[in-house]
Amino acid sequence: MIIFLLISCTHNSVSVREKPIIIEKIKVYHLISMHPDMNITISIDKDKIYGKSAINDYWANCKIDGDLISIYMIKTTRRTDSVEKRRVEGDYISILQTAYSYKIEDNKLFIYTRFIDEPLIYEELKY
Repeated sequence: MIIFLLISCTHNSVSVREKPIIIEKIKVYHLISMHPDMNITISIDKDKIYGKSAINDYWANCKIDGDLISIYMIKTTRRTDSVEKRRVEGDYISILQTAYSYKIEDNKLFIYTRFIDEPLIYEELKY
């Protein structure tokens, strides 16, 4: 969390705003349950998700209600790479598109999908 205090100076007087502006740092999670070497990431910010898949950046609007999540049409940039990376990316996007629930425990994000029985498991990246 980053906290900013706005200070204004007028001649020799200094005033501090009564309420600080709080900016939440958006967490980035790395997929560890499948293809961890492909550096697939995800971030959730209010009504949006975004991240990097095996080749491209992706993003989508989503609806979050408690632990339920609905992800609308996932869009990606249009870079290309090897057949293997294209397959991994296609599989990941297809699975993620069917997400219905999620939870965060400690530094891990679990996303439950209708596509596979096991959740997608991500670990928070520390910068």
